Amino acid sequence: MNKKWIVALWVTVSLTISGFGQSEQSKDWLFTQLGMAFKFQQQHDEMDERIRKADAMIAKANELIRRAQETGNNGAEEIASKARMKAQENKEFCEHRKIQIDKNIAYVRNRMVGATGTGAKIGGMVTHYSGRVRVISGKAPYDAVAMDGEHPAYFEEGDTIETYDNSRAEIQFLDGRGSMSIGEFSRVKMEKKDALSETLSLVKGKMYTTVDKAETYQKWVEQKAAEAADNPDAFLSEQFGKIRAEVKKYSRKFEVRTPTAICAVRGTTFSMSADEEGTTTIELIEGEVEISNLKTLVQTSLKGGEKMTLNPDGSIRIEPLVLTSKSWWEKQ
Repeated sequence: MNKKWIVALWVTVSLTISGFGQSEQSKDWLFTQLGMAFKFQQQHDEMDERIRKADAMIAKANELIRRAQETGNNGAEEIASKARMKAQENKEFCEHRKIQIDKNIAYVRNRMVGATGTGAKIGGMVTHYSGRVRVISGKAPYDAVAMDGEHPAYFEEGDTIETYDNSRAEIQFLDGRGSMSIGEFSRVKMEKKDALSETLSLVKGKMYTTVDKAETYQKWVEQKAAEAADNPDAFLSEQFGKIRAEVKKYSRKFEVRTPTAICAVRGTTFSMSADEEGTTTIELIEGEVEISNLKTLVQTSLKGGEKMTLNPDGSIRIEPLVLTSKSWWEKQ
């Protein structure tokens, strides 16, 4: 992690927050900000690496094009030109994502600087979007803010993210433990967030979600805190030592609701859709989830490689999962 970024972050935090000897609500708020900040910094570094690889590919393609032109090999020139174009597109995509990620990092730091919003329950932040996406506030006057690429995009308890035709949004949530892609014509609402649990509602549309197991997330945050504590600036060591102590207590539960089902998630990867007729479809790529049927109140365990269809009348169908060669969530 970038030393200057960590130092600046904790200097400002130390000026306004007296560590972890505060209320449970304040500690939870601070932990959420830090978890998200760690994740955004990791994503920033990943984008830098992908941009570096794209630059190397462009340079290699340019050299191959030069050689092909010297020898008059039109076929080789065409192949190299296509490779260069693909690398350039990938670089532009990563640069665009990096801009949004950097805005999110700045936003989290600014919240910490002023200790503002300690009572607000941030559910997540948008790391990338395409097409028309907006966030509808859950508080009066229920404003709808369209994503414009100029501001950090976040949502709080009660807010709804809405996508339109040929649009999608990628979300970081659950303290950085979870990531989600929301497909077109979808509505996802942050129903609840407290120290013990977090609940999202898929009102309609489709979502693809990956959630780390709690113990995996604990180890990851502990590692990041340890790396930061090794910073030569000694005053950081005590602060990050406290973070490492807090993360050992982490046990926030997560569930997704639809009009007909409740999906209890521990650590897994799955796709879920809900149509306007009330049918819920769950495709479990890996892990295990517990599905509660809101019509019959019966619980069913779904395992990796299985697909469940839950109908409005409460009937269910479980079958082997067959994924297409490139599912919607894999497209840039």
